[in-house]
Amino acid sequence: MVMVDPIFGSVRQIHAIFGREVLSILIVVAAIYLAFTYRPNVPRSPVARIFPVLVDIQATLGLIYWLVGIFSGITYFLTFPFILHPLLGLATAVVGHIFFGSRNPFAKLGRWSAPAALGIMLVLVLSNVMIATMA
Repeated sequence: MVMVDPIFGSVRQIHAIFGREVLSILIVVAAIYLAFTYRPNVPRSPVARIFPVLVDIQATLGLIYWLVGIFSGITYFLTFPFILHPLLGLATAVVGHIFFGSRNPFAKLGRWSAPAALGIMLVLVLSNVMIATMA
């Protein structure tokens, strides 16, 4: 059995709570807010600028936890399906930057571009949560 350092356990708890509860709720709230406050040809909302950073923080915490776990001898971190968890986390961060960047591929959707992008991100986050709980 691998002993869990208190800091290692704390990073895991923060990563789990932020990803499972906080980020999921923030995605829904941000989608609603951005849909209702949409105005064409204005600079990006502070919500649209800050949101990818929150996903980056979540992905970074997860990557730190995953790497420390691998070097600590937690072998199931490299098994299937758990190996998909860090990959999906990084993919979610990349998707967040693409969808909320200056060249958003959903820009032609107008008011619905942010909710569509956040819907894709919500699917990625929830599937990642399911992978983590299955492993």
